[in-house]
Amino acid sequence: MLKRLLNRFWKYRFYVSDPPIITMEGLYPLLLLLLLSMVALTYHMIRIQFKEAVDFSMDWNLFLSWIPLLVAFLVDVTVKRFGKLPKWVGFWSIIWLLFFPNAPYMITDLLHISVNMGSDLTWHDIIMLFYYAEVSLFNGLVSLYWMHRCWQKTFTNTTGNIMLAFSLPMAGFGIYLGRIRRWNSWDIIHNPKELLSAVWQSLTDRTALVLSLEFGLLLSMFYLVLWALLRFRVRHINEI
Repeated sequence: MLKRLLNRFWKYRFYVSDPPIITMEGLYPLLLLLLLSMVALTYHMIRIQFKEAVDFSMDWNLFLSWIPLLVAFLVDVTVKRFGKLPKWVGFWSIIWLLFFPNAPYMITDLLHISVNMGSDLTWHDIIMLFYYAEVSLFNGLVSLYWMHRCWQKTFTNTTGNIMLAFSLPMAGFGIYLGRIRRWNSWDIIHNPKELLSAVWQSLTDRTALVLSLEFGLLLSMFYLVLWALLRFRVRHINEI
């Protein structure tokens, strides 16, 4: 019987996908952002050597900023390899949007800074907290770029731009729910009714409106810079 199983197994041949689904070129942004995340954690480890940790929730928030990045990477890879997949992209776009606010959310962690001009720890904390916020923001912006590209490929340029414009203030609204109302992305599963009630009540909250608009504007400016650096090219046309 064992011989029969071995003979059946050897009838199969394993091939490498051509073109490969995942390449080193595609993994390069993830590896670079992983390196930056490791440096951020190193800053925190150095801080612990001198005194107690600032706030371990920073490490958790940094981890959460990776969720929309990995979701966007998954969607981008599949769309590149298999073409238009509207239902697939639509489903993962919802998951991505639920976790996307976790990336720019770390900007608000700057409130943990305690100021003592004569203390070296003050300056270390400023650099460390800014670095955490910067890496998380990079994660969010790169994920937004990948999702925007997939939306345009899967649907139309106009639809992709509308979804982009919608996601920016929604990120600000998510930050409001997390920082002010103390909800998180997991509550959509654990406490969906209470979360939806909080969302409904927040629609008339002035702070929610201000945060949504201002964070949306901030993210749009950062994204515009990223998009221009990645996509804009200047070509010199020789006159004949």
